Amino acid sequence: MKIIDIENWKGKKHYLWFKNYPVPYYSVTSRLDLTRFLGYIKERKYPFFISFMYILNLALNEIEEFRLREVNGQVVLYDVIHPAYTIMTNDMVFDNCEHEFCFDYSEYKSRAEEKILLAKQGLKEDQSYNDLTRFDQFYFTCLPWLDFTAVTHPMPNDATLTVPRIAWGKYVEENGKTTMALNIHVSHALVDGYPLAQGFNKVQEYLDQAERFIK
Repeated sequence: MKIIDIENWKGKKHYLWFKNYPVPYYSVTSRLDLTRFLGYIKERKYPFFISFMYILNLALNEIEEFRLREVNGQVVLYDVIHPAYTIMTNDMVFDNCEHEFCFDYSEYKSRAEEKILLAKQGLKEDQSYNDLTRFDQFYFTCLPWLDFTAVTHPMPNDATLTVPRIAWGKYVEENGKTTMALNIHVSHALVDGYPLAQGFNKVQEYLDQAERFIK
C-alpha cells in the first residue's frame, strides 16, 4: 500500500468534508444482468457463489477508489483488496471466511472452497467478525432467499468504517432474462458517486465477459 499525501491529493476537499459526518457512508442498490454469466458457469458446472464473488472481487479492484481506506488517521491506497465473506454453517448460522485474493480463477476457487468447507463444519479458527488488524478487504455477503430492492448494513463504531460492504440477493428470471440486486455500501469520504457507478458498470462488464476471466 502507499500513503496518500492529503495536501496534494485531488480528493482532499471531498475527504475532509465527509469524514467528520456522524454517518459518513452511503449505500446504493442496482440490478445486474446475469443472463450470460449464468449460462456460462452452469454449462461448466462452476459454483455460483464463488464465481460471482470472484468477478466482484476482480472488477472492484480495477477501481482505485475501492482500494482506498482510512488507517490510523491516514488515507492509504492498497495494491489489491482481498475477500472476506459470510457463509452459512451446517448449524444454520453465519460465520466469516477470508482468504487472499488470486487473479487466477481456479486458485481463487480452490482457496474459497477450502475455507468454506471448514466454516460449514465449524472447524475454522474462531475470530471476530471484523479483523481490526487489516483493512485490505471487501466484506461480501448475500441473501439468496430474497429478491430485495435495498439494503442497510449494521455499522460498528471502529476502524473498519471505510471497508466497503457488498451484498447481493436472489436472482430471478423474467422474459428470458436473469437479473439480481447488488448493493454496494461505501464511505462517502473515499468513494463518490462517479467511482461507485464505475464499480457497478465494471462488474456488469466482467459478468458479460466471464469467459475472459473464469477458466
